[in-house]
Amino acid sequence: MAVVGAVDRPVRLSVAELRERWAQRTAAVTFDCATSGPRAHTFTGPLLREVITAAGPGFNPARRKDRSRFLLEVTGEDGHATVLSWAEIDEDFGDSPVLLATALDGVQLDALGAQLVVPSDRCGARYISGITQIRLRACGGAGEEADQLAYGEGGAIGRPV
Repeated sequence: MAVVGAVDRPVRLSVAELRERWAQRTAAVTFDCATSGPRAHTFTGPLLREVITAAGPGFNPARRKDRSRFLLEVTGEDGHATVLSWAEIDEDFGDSPVLLATALDGVQLDALGAQLVVPSDRCGARYISGITQIRLRACGGAGEEADQLAYGEGGAIGRPV
């Protein structure tokens, strides 16, 4: 799984590294699956925000408005993708405990890849299996350049994302 985009330290992480480098949280969730109805599972893994924070998100953490304009695009190996806002997972905003699951119902996901888990969702559509990439990107506030540059305290810092 690659963490790319508006981060200072792009990184490629295995499921084992997600398990070893960050505190593991557990979430017992029930969600509606469009194909198989209600599903109940227990997921374990680090918080998404902690993993992205370690990669050095390209926003000024002291400026709340700057943080609130960033999006996370999560893509799975099957092509399924979803978007979350940084504000959803930021402790000062939504504080949603979104996980990058390393285990599902006690079974390690090393061979299958990490899974995005959004415990607050009633529908399982944002649960992405076999994550291949998480891309952080800026939006709004600066027109088209917002998708291409990360912004620092003095404006654009000229780093393509």
